[in-house]
Amino acid sequence: MNFELIVSAFSSQPLPILATVLAIVAAFLMGFARSGLGAGGFVVSPLMVLALGGSDGLAVVAVLMLPASVIGVWPHRTESNPTLSKPLLPGAVVGTAVGAAILWLLVSDGAMALIHRRLELVVAGLSLLYVVLIMLREQVAKLFAAKGAPTASGLFAVGSAIGISQTVANSGAPLMTVYFLCYKVARQQFVAAQNKFLLVQNFTKIIPLVLLGILHFGNAGAAIVLLPLIFMGSWLGRKFYNNASERTYFICYSALLLLGFVASVFLIVGRDRVFSWF
Repeated sequence: MNFELIVSAFSSQPLPILATVLAIVAAFLMGFARSGLGAGGFVVSPLMVLALGGSDGLAVVAVLMLPASVIGVWPHRTESNPTLSKPLLPGAVVGTAVGAAILWLLVSDGAMALIHRRLELVVAGLSLLYVVLIMLREQVAKLFAAKGAPTASGLFAVGSAIGISQTVANSGAPLMTVYFLCYKVARQQFVAAQNKFLLVQNFTKIIPLVLLGILHFGNAGAAIVLLPLIFMGSWLGRKFYNNASERTYFICYSALLLLGFVASVFLIVGRDRVFSWF
């Protein structure tokens, strides 16, 4: 693999040092959030796209999500509830297929600058949606308070919706979090179910990313360079998960929401315009 090609994912950015720092922070948060919170794409995805641009940012996060998913699912393997996870997994495949078609529409036509701008807006828009959803999680849970346990059809529908979102923007887990909160599912069970779902979905979505040319040797190599940060973040995330109270858990979640909100707003303003401020 060409080292210069790998480095170019960072060095070709308008502000290489700032882009590299943002990418490092995003990679660390990927490991921490996946093991400690069971999610994190809503902050990692806009932060990495802000760092590396629409196409490379989307590809790098997708690759980093593979080891993060494996690491994240292992600590919670004994907490998994098959009743929750089994209907989600077919939804992951169906949602990925639909998401791949949408992604093809986004990248198949237009100049590269326009394609990158489309990806920036999609990632930012969905991330902001999930930030608002998590901020209003208690009100949503009361408004749609459900009785009994989640149904198989409901889980499949949620899994499909998240599969679409994960494919086009590498985020969507907050939708599942709020869904489980509506049913008052315990944190241990919904974190385990989310991680198992994300493990399947993240490996599945690599196929359309490669076929569409979004993921290639250059940005895959950049992701490999960032890989050690995933393991470091995951180690700290497991410690956090094992020791944090429910209140501390959601405070940390809220801090990530704020970071995701800021990164998403910057993407909507325009990555090039934001970089011109520095």
